[in-house]
Amino acid sequence: MRRAILLTLALVAGPAMADRALILGQPEAGRGLFGGSAPDLAAAYEGAGFTVIGGSPATAALMREGLARFLSGVAGERRLVVHLSGPFVRSGSDTWLLADDAKAPSLATVAGQGLALSTILEIAAEVPGQSVVLIGTSAAPEDLGAGLAAGLGPLEVPQGVTVIRGRSAQIGAFAVGPLMQEGRSLEALVNGAEGLTGEGYVSAATIWRPEGETAPEPSSEPVADAADVERAVWESAVDADSKEAYLGYLARYPLGQFADAARKAIAEIEAEPYRAERKAEEALELSRDERRGIQRNLTVLDYKPRGIDGIFGPGTRGAIKAFQEKNGFPPSTYLTRQQITRLSEQAERRSAELEAEAERRRLEAERADRAYWEVTGAAGDEAGLRVYLKKYPDGIYSEIAQEQLSIIEEDKRREAAAQDRAAWDVAVQANTVASYRNYLVAYPKGAFAEEARAQIDKLTVEASPDRQEAEAREAALGLPQFTKVLVERRLAQLGLEPGATDGEFDDQTRRAIRRFQRDRELEVTGYLDEATVSRMLADAGIRIIRE
Repeated sequence: MRRAILLTLALVAGPAMADRALILGQPEAGRGLFGGSAPDLAAAYEGAGFTVIGGSPATAALMREGLARFLSGVAGERRLVVHLSGPFVRSGSDTWLLADDAKAPSLATVAGQGLALSTILEIAAEVPGQSVVLIGTSAAPEDLGAGLAAGLGPLEVPQGVTVIRGRSAQIGAFAVGPLMQEGRSLEALVNGAEGLTGEGYVSAATIWRPEGETAPEPSSEPVADAADVERAVWESAVDADSKEAYLGYLARYPLGQFADAARKAIAEIEAEPYRAERKAEEALELSRDERRGIQRNLTVLDYKPRGIDGIFGPGTRGAIKAFQEKNGFPPSTYLTRQQITRLSEQAERRSAELEAEAERRRLEAERADRAYWEVTGAAGDEAGLRVYLKKYPDGIYSEIAQEQLSIIEEDKRREAAAQDRAAWDVAVQANTVASYRNYLVAYPKGAFAEEARAQIDKLTVEASPDRQEAEAREAALGLPQFTKVLVERRLAQLGLEPGATDGEFDDQTRRAIRRFQRDRELEVTGYLDEATVSRMLADAGIRIIRE
């Protein structure tokens, strides 16, 4: 069985009507009078001056939506008609009109697959004496579940409501024929309807449509072309971009030119559980800098967004989800203004905590550094100085130790034999691991043996894969000269002595970076990476700028 339901407010020219009709279900085709075609109920009621509400396709949800729209305008109406066509099922004292999408309904599920006739009658009672409920029955499905039987059950018709029932085709013919005739009472309508049954309020004194009654004068405004009206309805649905809006379009134009697009849009909406949250975040129109700020805050709170580039990819979305879950928000991965504020407040507090922790570790490291200096390098001997530098290459006294070792080396040069000194000069000029090893082979106990071993250790570290990886990470940041100057200024503010603030990272700058990383328990490399830059610049409220 195929039914079309018109779930829409009909466009009727002129002022608001005083009559209202609800159509749920298209009547079956009759014989003779309609040449085998079903009557156009909506056109008939509109022609008689009714505001028409109905729905298509005849899903249970759309039937309920149509009933709700009908109810919202019932108060103050002059006349009501409720036209029901389709399969009815009953259980005990209640009856339901089934929807097209009803599947094996049972007593336990029928409330969700149709409309209760008792509810419809109760709504019709809002306009007593001028409410007609037309019930046209058709064959019920064969797969009825437990507790249900086909057909109508006993009706408890409210006072003032007229019920006329029969087969679907007969009710359809009655609706567009006798019911539209003027000067006939409710009693005359019921008595003259062959094959139909009337009950409830059937009065000879109530004229359903008084003679000479005309519909309101049409508006002088030009009537819009049907195609233009449909396009306007569709564009309105697209602007709203909601499931309800697309269903509204389909209700009016189930076979319209945009019907497939509407159904596709509905499917996409249903497939995206957090669509409303996504649209709400898009409405915030976050700038690239605002997005970077959010990523910095996520980094400070250790949610690991995998980058501070202002682009919300999978890494950032995952970090946002983790933040939302921890803070009791729906894990949509999309932010609201409230959540952004909460994130910023937490990051600000965490930054202060991290800085306090870093300062505590710095002071502890300084105490240990000074104590170690007292028992090693403070005496000024070469062995003690080298032991100190091995443990604290970036220590408080590292520059002093290097200067004293330079003096010692110069003294050794003066004292060393000419051949030893010449071999050492060759090794220093080449400045490679191989050149220093060659020197040690020739002079294992030479004047510069300790310095040669220290240089071998230094060059080995510099050539290690870890160092190369650290250099590559810094290069990948693409930091311009201006940002490098900001880094040096920040290091200087923290008392880490980076040297000249010229944007050129020399050995002194690298040492300051290592000190910063050490105090904040970051990976100590002397090179910048996302974590180091985020901590350094975000803590100072400085914006990260890349080339």
